[in-house]
Amino acid sequence: MFPGYPSLAGIELDPGTHRDQTMATVVREREQIQATNGRVQERYVDATMTRAAREARIAWRLENLAAWRHDLESLAHFDPDYPYDVAHEYDYDWTTDPDYGAEGVHFSEFEEDGALIDSDSRPSGLQLYMLQTTRDRIGDRALTKAYYVFVPQRVEHLELSTHQGSPVDRVRPDLLVMPTEADVREAYDREPGRTAQLDDAVPELVLEVLSKSTATWDLVDKQRLYEALGVREYLVYDLGGKRGLNSSRELLMYRLADGAYGEVEFLRKGSASDPEVFWSDVFGTHIRFLPDPQENAEEFRRLPEGHRPPPRFQWWDEGQERWRDRQTDAEHERNRIVQERDQAAQERDRIVQERNQSVDLLHQLLPAQLDADLRARIIARWQEDGLPTDAVARILAVQEAPDTWRTLLLPSESDDDHGPDRLTPPREPFSP
Repeated sequence: MFPGYPSLAGIELDPGTHRDQTMATVVREREQIQATNGRVQERYVDATMTRAAREARIAWRLENLAAWRHDLESLAHFDPDYPYDVAHEYDYDWTTDPDYGAEGVHFSEFEEDGALIDSDSRPSGLQLYMLQTTRDRIGDRALTKAYYVFVPQRVEHLELSTHQGSPVDRVRPDLLVMPTEADVREAYDREPGRTAQLDDAVPELVLEVLSKSTATWDLVDKQRLYEALGVREYLVYDLGGKRGLNSSRELLMYRLADGAYGEVEFLRKGSASDPEVFWSDVFGTHIRFLPDPQENAEEFRRLPEGHRPPPRFQWWDEGQERWRDRQTDAEHERNRIVQERDQAAQERDRIVQERNQSVDLLHQLLPAQLDADLRARIIARWQEDGLPTDAVARILAVQEAPDTWRTLLLPSESDDDHGPDRLTPPREPFSP
C-alpha cells in the first residue's frame, strides 16, 4: 500500500447495518451527477461526510476500478501517466492527493472524522517565496511543484504502490534543488563502469511544507524515499498544528550521512521574532523561516491563522551581513532610499544653516566696509557658486583688511592675479 495514506485495514465490509448505510451513502452521492459543459462531474465534496463514508468510497473504487478510471479520464486535467490512487478524490478543480498538481486544481483535505478542513492559504504563497529565495542564492536549479520521476529499482524495497497496486515512480515536492551537470558527472566518475545519466540525477535538497493529512507521509515515508534516493538534505516545515493539534511552528532538517538521515540540530533556539537557524551544505550558508512581521497586525488578527501572511524563507548573506529574501530585499532597498533621501535633506539643511549664519555675520561685521549692494552681490554669488568652505574666516579677514574683500568674498569676479592676497580655496556645490 502507498505509505502514509489511510489503510483499508479495519473497515467493516461484511454485510450489516453499518455497511449498508455507508454504501448507501456512496450510491446516493454517485447518483448525484450533473452534466457540466458536456462533461460528467461527480459531487465529491460533502462537509458532513464521515470517515466511514470515505472508506466506503475507497472500497467501492477498488471493486469498480474500470468505472473509476472512466470517471478520471473524463476530467479535463487527466494525466494518463500519473499513478492515481483510489485513496484520494479527484474532481474538475480540486483533489485530496497532495502530489497531484494539474494546473488549476487545488488541494483539499479532510479531518479524521471526514469534515472538510478550512483551507490554509499560506502554503501556496510560501512555495513561491521558497522558490524565489532559493533561486536568488542557488540559481535555476531550484524548482517548485515539479514532478521528480525516479528509477523504481532504487526504491523497490520501500514497496511504493497505490492502494490498487499500481507502482509509484514519482513525487512532487514543494521545493527541490537539482545538482549541476558537473556534479552529476563527478558522482558517476566515482563509480567505475557507470556512465553519467543526467536524467537520473538525484535532487540535492528537498523541502516539504506539511499539511494535516500528509504529515505522516512527509515525515515517515517520503523521508525513507529521499534517504534511499540519496537526497543530501531533507527539510520539513510545520506551519503550526500540522503534525498534531498543538504542534509548534518549526523547521525540521535531516542530512544524509553514511546512507542514512540524521536530524540536524538548529544553531540556536529562536523565538517568534528570532526563529531557529540551520546551516545548509546545499545553500552554503544559514537558512531559516521567519514569521511575517505583519501576520499579527490588526488587519490580519481577525483572520484565521491559515489566511494570514506566510512566513519568509531566508538565507544569510555574509557579504551584506543580513538575512535575505525578496520581500526583505525590497524593504531594505526602500529603507536605503529613504535613508539617502533623509541624509541629503539633512545636508541641504546644514548648508542652508551655514549660509544663513555666514550672511548674518556678513551683515553684522562688514556694514561699514561693504554697502548693501555689494553685500547683496556677494550673497547672490554664494547662492550661485556655493558657500565658501571658510566663509567665516574670510569675513573676519576682510574686517581686518577691507581692501581684500574682492579676492576673499568674490574670487570668481577677481582678475587672474595669483598674488599673495589671492585666496582660491575649494568650493562645494550649493543648493538653497
